[in-house]
Amino acid sequence: MNMTGPPSLPLELLERVLPGAKLLPDSILQAADRRGIAYEFVMISDGPDLDAPDAKCELFDLVFAGKSFPEGQVVVVTDESFRSGQLIRCMGSDLRRTMIHSPHFVFDGGVIFLWREMAALSVFHHEGGFAHIGW
Repeated sequence: MNMTGPPSLPLELLERVLPGAKLLPDSILQAADRRGIAYEFVMISDGPDLDAPDAKCELFDLVFAGKSFPEGQVVVVTDESFRSGQLIRCMGSDLRRTMIHSPHFVFDGGVIFLWREMAALSVFHHEGGFAHIGW
């Protein structure tokens, strides 16, 4: 999906979960705090070697360990989305494969996963932590 102007679809989905938040992990976490929405922010202290060939897979599995993805579409906004104007959209069941086969290392900055079928999202912070909000 090409983003022309403001990324309306991600903002529309974000407004369903956290009205007023911007498409940045810090803004999302602050908005969740203001609204009293509980989440656990997990710092990755012993993550995979990011230069290893399977780093994408290991990091994805670490972030989403124990989560079962809802049916329907997920919209992914990465730092690359703001440079290229492209969002990643796929079915939840295809998310792992889509992330692993992305031409970009998706986790090289902030990443926001917006689940269309439920009022929930996941964020990966560029400093190496993640949270799931509304799960």
